[in-house]
Amino acid sequence: MRKIILVPVCVFIFFLAEFFLFNMAGRWFMPNLLLLAIIYFNLAFGIRYSIFAAVLAGVLKDSFSAGIFGLNIFSLVLCAYMTTILKRYLHYAASRRSRLLLVFFITVINILVHFCFQAMFEKIDVAQVFKFVFVPEILTTLIATSFIFTELKKCVSKLFV
Repeated sequence: MRKIILVPVCVFIFFLAEFFLFNMAGRWFMPNLLLLAIIYFNLAFGIRYSIFAAVLAGVLKDSFSAGIFGLNIFSLVLCAYMTTILKRYLHYAASRRSRLLLVFFITVINILVHFCFQAMFEKIDVAQVFKFVFVPEILTTLIATSFIFTELKKCVSKLFV
């Protein structure tokens, strides 16, 4: 029961943190915190909680974005499934490097899904996407990964002891 309550609370807090980071720091420091939460829930609790978090995060992001409705839901659920597949081959429980590699690949998948769907409906400059979306989002997400995962681990361990 605690896990079912923990997932929406964390998703909502991370959504608010993304919102405030975007308004304070702009587009250049915009880690994908919701994607990190989905990856963490997948590694800690399994695919069910990860998909639950992905759907909640996607609905929140789609509700407050001006883009295609359902795109965030689709990309985050796809990332939850890809985390399950890739963690078999890339993730070792005690390795920080393997966690960063997993987050890197999942972030790339998320950006590529968004790029492909946006490219179907409008003309997009690939160089601009690489310069203003791909590089900043991957770098800031990888920078925030260690901190977010350790704080979520502390939060989860306090709740379930």
